[in-house]
Amino acid sequence: MTRRSRRSASALLLLIATGCTNGTTEGDRPVVRIALEAPITGEQASNGVDMLQGARLAVEEANAQGGVLDRRIELMPLDDQADPEVGVEVADEAVEAGAFAVVGPYNSSVGVENLSIYLDGGVIPIHLTSDSATNGQGFTVQPKDYQIAPIEAEAISGFFEAQRVAVLYDPSTYTEGIATELRRLLEEAGVTIVAFERAQPGASQNALVRRILAEEPDLFYASTYFPQGARIAQEILDLGTPTTCLMGLANQDPGFVEQAGLEAARACASSGVPEAAEFPQAQGYVDDYRARFGTDPGTWGTFTYDSVKLLFDAVRRAGSWDSAEVRDELAATEGYEGLTGTITIDESTGNRVDIPVVILQVTEEGRYVVDPEWAQFAGFGA
Repeated sequence: MTRRSRRSASALLLLIATGCTNGTTEGDRPVVRIALEAPITGEQASNGVDMLQGARLAVEEANAQGGVLDRRIELMPLDDQADPEVGVEVADEAVEAGAFAVVGPYNSSVGVENLSIYLDGGVIPIHLTSDSATNGQGFTVQPKDYQIAPIEAEAISGFFEAQRVAVLYDPSTYTEGIATELRRLLEEAGVTIVAFERAQPGASQNALVRRILAEEPDLFYASTYFPQGARIAQEILDLGTPTTCLMGLANQDPGFVEQAGLEAARACASSGVPEAAEFPQAQGYVDDYRARFGTDPGTWGTFTYDSVKLLFDAVRRAGSWDSAEVRDELAATEGYEGLTGTITIDESTGNRVDIPVVILQVTEEGRYVVDPEWAQFAGFGA
């Protein structure tokens, strides 16, 4: 059996298991299929499962209220395994299945390969990619690299007061791109980049980390994805070199603390977004998530929930499930109050205007919280 046929077979089983069919009615009631694409299995599965569960909550809430414009919503999970090739396959499957919209993908390296497939197939993407290469390819409530990098650069040069910075990056689309932009901004601020090194995904970085730390940087920045960042945090701790450690946003994951170990996780600050429990508007979501799934919500499920709800809001504003009209309403979104804050979409890019990117620390209980000293420095929450 070929890889393509294996993927198609697994997708068919998934459709059967979730009650999705190629029909458009349930009895006399119209049905609309919404796809959710995420790394549901593989190394980034903790993030992907959290995204799926956030989407499920949003869909279940809508269906409990009679659906959206009297249409029941079916959720079609798509597991891209954080692999661009698989992402292309699942995008084809979503188009063939007649999905109205897709929430996802999460990984920028996947999005640059498959978002055009959704668009060409008439599927509306509300993605969670952060690389600028995906600007204009649908919509997002997720922070983008050009929005994240200035916040990180100001934190590194201003809050941490680092003058000699080492950067280790994963060669994936987003992580390499933001590392490159961060280097440019730091050099403009007069910071010396003592190392700018490419990591080997999936491998131990011990020798490379040791060589970088030998340059005696004030701050070590890891632009990697989980779980690679967790391994790097462990290696930095094991080497015992006194330097500030800052994990880039793509490392933020429900499994980071468990993989790195509490001591190593607490030794590193993180660029990221607040956990669900940190958003004042999200307390009901946190309670519902715990009741429904028996665990605490992660980070990106909240953004996925907002993405699904934003789609439904656009449909209601359009007054129909006409694709062109819904796209227009999404582009015109202004002042939508989501769990992750107020959402306004830039019509020219499809991106969110104001983004909740913060500097985080890990508590003794293993939770991400906004660093209070950084919040005071940046005026966050004022």
